[in-house]
Amino acid sequence: LLLEQAFNSTTNYGKLASVEATVAGRNVYLRFNCMSGDAMGMNMVSKGCLKAIDVLQAEFPDLVLIAISGNMCTDKKPA
Repeated sequence: LLLEQAFNSTTNYGKLASVEATVAGRNVYLRFNCMSGDAMGMNMVSKGCLKAIDVLQAEFPDLVLIAISGNMCTDKKPA
């Protein structure tokens, strides 16, 4: 709920649908599933994700953000 509130506070249109965590050794990869309405929304999603990461860093001071995108991004373009 805290991550959703943080993400949603950055935009009137984007909404955080879910967050999935994948653990690989000492690293945790978060996949944010977001709805951006009619917009492509990559900037909107990046801004919302950074706000959610701020919440996590306040809760876990040792957390280090390595990258905001790790080649797992998808968008609404047809394949």
